[in-house]
Amino acid sequence: MVKKKIFFVKNINSFYPVLISFVFVFIGQYLMYDNRNLLFGLLFFAVAVIILLLSFFTKKIDIYSLQKDEKINKKIEIILLLAIILIGIFFRVYMIKDVPAGCYRDEGQNGNEAINIMNGVVLDGTSLPVYIERWTQNAAMYMYFVAVSFKFFGIGVLQIRLVSIIFGILCIPAFYFLLRYIFGVKLALLGAFLIAVLRWHVNFSRIGFLGILTVFFVILCFYFAWRTYKERKLFDFIILGVVTALSLYTYLASRLIPVAFFIFLFFLLFKDFKFYKQNWKKMLIGLAAFFIVGFPLFKYAIKHPQYFTSRQSAVSIFNLEMLREIGGRYVEKDGQPKHWTKLYIENVWRTLMMFNWQGDGNPRHNYALKPMLDFVTGIFFVAGFAIMLFKIFAPLNFLLFAFFISMLQAGLLSTESPQAYRTIGLIPIVLILTIIGFQVLNQAIKEEFGKKSNLYFIAFLLLLSGYIGYENYDKYFNGFAKNPGSWAEFSSDEYSMGRYVHSLGDNYIAIIDPAWMNSYTFKFAVYPYKNYVEFSPSEWIPIKAKVEKNFTYILDDTYLPLLPVFKSMYPNGKYSDFRHKFFNSKILYFTYEVPYEDVKKQQDKPVKNGLMGSYYNGIEWKDPPVFTRLDPFILFNWTVDPIMGKFSVKWTGKIKIDIPGEYTFITKSNDYSDLMIDGKVVLKNLGGSGLNAVAGKINLTKGLHSVVLRYYESLHYSKMQFWWRKPGTTEEEVVPSEVLLPQ
Repeated sequence: MVKKKIFFVKNINSFYPVLISFVFVFIGQYLMYDNRNLLFGLLFFAVAVIILLLSFFTKKIDIYSLQKDEKINKKIEIILLLAIILIGIFFRVYMIKDVPAGCYRDEGQNGNEAINIMNGVVLDGTSLPVYIERWTQNAAMYMYFVAVSFKFFGIGVLQIRLVSIIFGILCIPAFYFLLRYIFGVKLALLGAFLIAVLRWHVNFSRIGFLGILTVFFVILCFYFAWRTYKERKLFDFIILGVVTALSLYTYLASRLIPVAFFIFLFFLLFKDFKFYKQNWKKMLIGLAAFFIVGFPLFKYAIKHPQYFTSRQSAVSIFNLEMLREIGGRYVEKDGQPKHWTKLYIENVWRTLMMFNWQGDGNPRHNYALKPMLDFVTGIFFVAGFAIMLFKIFAPLNFLLFAFFISMLQAGLLSTESPQAYRTIGLIPIVLILTIIGFQVLNQAIKEEFGKKSNLYFIAFLLLLSGYIGYENYDKYFNGFAKNPGSWAEFSSDEYSMGRYVHSLGDNYIAIIDPAWMNSYTFKFAVYPYKNYVEFSPSEWIPIKAKVEKNFTYILDDTYLPLLPVFKSMYPNGKYSDFRHKFFNSKILYFTYEVPYEDVKKQQDKPVKNGLMGSYYNGIEWKDPPVFTRLDPFILFNWTVDPIMGKFSVKWTGKIKIDIPGEYTFITKSNDYSDLMIDGKVVLKNLGGSGLNAVAGKINLTKGLHSVVLRYYESLHYSKMQFWWRKPGTTEEEVVPSEVLLPQ
């Protein structure tokens, strides 16, 4: 079959209507881009589109006109492409040790799964999974690449991100050859540059997420789909079937690629039925290739449909229970979930606006709600999008539309829109539409200036490319990289403490908050060690374990009041803390390293201090208790309640007073608590939202006094703390264990 270069526009009637339309798009973009005025911005967009499309009616446009490629020296083409790839490499590896910071939990779990694959660990009946049922809830291709990276370069977060970096870089030449096939060299080089520097693509090329593989396969699938339609060779049908099946092993959004093909094939039933008549055998062979390559995944999906669909169900706008739990804009005034059609329409608006107005609000995905496209790219995207819709029944335009509308559904059918990650498959499609916008302007300049236009247009492209590169660099490396929210969202604290515990090795046992200990990031960072246990005040203060090892406490700042307790029990301990990078006064966690000698001395003491706690079902302290234990002090921020459901606790014992005088006692609790000393009610705390503090005063003589401290929990997020202020001081502290004695 004769090869034709298929362009979107030929013979735009006049240079000036096109120029005016782009001026209006520029003004609209200016108004929308920094949230200046959305309504007027959209109005200018609408006027620009009308002017642009009206210029098409004055002269017949031959969409499928035969065009010759602009001639360019092969060596120059290769040099320019390599230069663009080098720019793309720079954007993906510069400051990679620091940006993104930490290791997000999804990355940590991807690393954990890759370790399992590398070590041949049998989970869910196999050591070579095609789909991972646990937290990942995705196909396993990415983890195999990570396992290879671990094998050659060792285990670490950079080795996870290396896979994303490589595929992010591979997207550049892949996208170049796709555009070269459609538009020719000049615009292909521009498109390669756009994907090389686009912040949206750069960000996900530097994070250990699965989605970057989907971008790569969307490019391949689109290329072979269009090539198959044009060339109609058996080889192309087979390759298209293979790459489409392989795409399904990447990320959930890739499941929409076959949907795009189905829409396009349905369109061809009416537009080009000869395609079916002439190629039905080749189509069947391509379909067979698709099913052969995809068979392991399809087999898994049929056998385990509940796991195969669990992730999209969890974030779906059809999940009423989840919508009710999230609340906010997902529910009506009466608290009932909105109908899915309302949410879908809202998501359409939010997702379409993310390109030019307000982008993803997740600090991992984007910087400060900025549009996903830079200022210039957004302008040409609007023009290209309008052309696509105007000439939608041209096969190439409809294929673009099918991909755009299909990949868009990942954001429309789920919560948290606009969602830059779930819609990551849109990146190549959006950039193709952007190139169409440039092509429109290119043709208009050609008509006005003739042969001289090439020089003008190249100079224009160089100027715009410089600005595009600068803006994307600035917003990522000076914006996203220095954004406190982005820093915190990548689990910097969990990764740091994991590496800290890893550095201690087997000579230490880390006593760590259970919420952190069970984090995928922490488990990945500490691998291969398992030198840590779950913190519980009653179990680990003082340390009861009879092992000849050093210990370290790793706790959040709510446990800082325990520091005097630690120092009194373990005077040779060492304190350190980990602070927020951007807010140095904020302590994210602290450590207190305890040498074994101090542990042994404390364990050898004959008297055990604390109050005897009786724990009951319900909120009325009704005997018999479920269990009793000695609690050395009362400073509980339970992440896992000691008893499921509503519960109550009564602590009894003696308090030793060395200095007579007026003492102030405080309970800080989220629900009811009270205190009696020597049978006298000192305070009653009715609780409230968060942590409610109530103080009471009492004069105490030197010696022992009986104490009854009570608390009940009828809500959630159980918290109970017992503090005092001694005579002549203004400083509050947790009542220390050395003054508390069991009954």
